Amino acid sequence: MTGWEIENPGEYLLYGNDKNLRAFLKNYPLSALSPDGQTLFIIRQYHPTLNCSPDDPVNPSEAYRMCLAYYTYSSYFFFELPTHLHYNMLSVRYDQHIQDIAITISSREMTRVTNVKELFARLESYAPKTDAEKEAAFAGLSNEIPPQKKKVPITQTEVKSTVIGVLKNADFDDWWVSAPQKIAFLDQEEMTFTITDYNPNEDEKLMEAADETIRNFLAKTPQDREAMSTYVYQNCMDFLDAVGYDEADQALWDIKDPRDIWNYVTPLEIYVTREPYEDQGVYLRLIFRCEWEQEHGLQLVFNQKGKLVRVSDDDGHIMGWQGHGMITD
Repeated sequence: MTGWEIENPGEYLLYGNDKNLRAFLKNYPLSALSPDGQTLFIIRQYHPTLNCSPDDPVNPSEAYRMCLAYYTYSSYFFFELPTHLHYNMLSVRYDQHIQDIAITISSREMTRVTNVKELFARLESYAPKTDAEKEAAFAGLSNEIPPQKKKVPITQTEVKSTVIGVLKNADFDDWWVSAPQKIAFLDQEEMTFTITDYNPNEDEKLMEAADETIRNFLAKTPQDREAMSTYVYQNCMDFLDAVGYDEADQALWDIKDPRDIWNYVTPLEIYVTREPYEDQGVYLRLIFRCEWEQEHGLQLVFNQKGKLVRVSDDDGHIMGWQGHGMITD
């Protein structure tokens, strides 16, 4: 087994711990499910640039990355691990000491116990690391919770936008969802806006920046969408080139006019959030289901001024790892 035997792990978590997931967990020792069944961890090899196994016959690669994938029903992330270690076991348990999930990662060479907060602090995959740096970070894991800024409680149940009105508290206490809005960019289709990771008692300036971001997006027209067709078409062609020819994709291969690419996407979500790693600006992510990348879909990222800055798969990030999907012109 390679760890790639199940597709769309988030859907397995969303719809419950079914027999396929249970069989995978039983037979692949480098996988583990959190006690509450809401988080899945998988250690597996990744292609150096694609989200696929290095055993993929179409995209072979010896320069693979070893990663710990972290899935919830709505998102995923991965932490890069040292490549040369021989991993043989992964387990998770609730740790009363840290009041969180403790993750045990075992290899022939060493075993470490850690947690998600520590992994984000030491082995987040956004900034590239050498294997020596990854090994040093891995060796230093000690299941300690990094110092956290004391969180100010959220007391509101709704917040107010000057552009789209009232947004109500959503599934998470720092997520806020608007009433449906007509989106001219999408031929007046109605969609909600979700502002994520927003504590109005901590980030007083976010709503003002979010309003500007939303206002500039709502001003976009179908003509603006057509002007972006080349970027979306290129995303499709790059993916098809990477995975190789499949007869099921023939209609995509046959596209002559890049504007026709919009016939193969379906808008799903609009998220507005602050970028946490680099410039900490506020961005809008427009998420689509698409016919070519059916696992991770498509995202268009717009900055506060309304400029399209990234076209990529929906990898959960605003900026692209090593520039992936970023538009530089």
